[in-house]
Amino acid sequence: MSKDLHMEMSEEELSKQETGLSFEANLLYSNKALIHDKAKRVVDLVADGTLDAHRAYIEVRKGQEYLDQIEKNVKPYIAGKQIQKGGIVQYDSTITEKKDPDKYDFTVCDDPEWNELKIKEADIKAKLKEREEFLKKLKTPMANLDGEIIHPPSITFGKQNIAFSLK
Repeated sequence: MSKDLHMEMSEEELSKQETGLSFEANLLYSNKALIHDKAKRVVDLVADGTLDAHRAYIEVRKGQEYLDQIEKNVKPYIAGKQIQKGGIVQYDSTITEKKDPDKYDFTVCDDPEWNELKIKEADIKAKLKEREEFLKKLKTPMANLDGEIIHPPSITFGKQNIAFSLK
């Protein structure tokens, strides 16, 4: 890059060029392998300390929100059009129609057996939850009234994660 061109570019433009996080990169002509390669280069920049991990994460999450909003609001325009058999193949991508699974509402059947099972299911779920709350409080094994030993549950600790909110 020439010195003059480098001087003319704003710090933001340089930053986007260095990080590979710019949306100016033409995604339309990228295939899956190229996208994965570009993503790996960004991760490598974070790994070697060239790119701040927090900044990269925030920019990616904001980009996800931006792209999710576009997808959500453009998708109905595609869904409203007839897609030929085999789908629409363009730009190393394929758009096909996909039917969501059918859903059944059994409450309208007036089937006494189903209704009874549903009531039993709710009752069992409530009893199970109550028993689990009791078992969570056990710290050491204990004997029940029949002399059977009840052990405390094993705990699989949830992994530490991060949360992101956009204002």
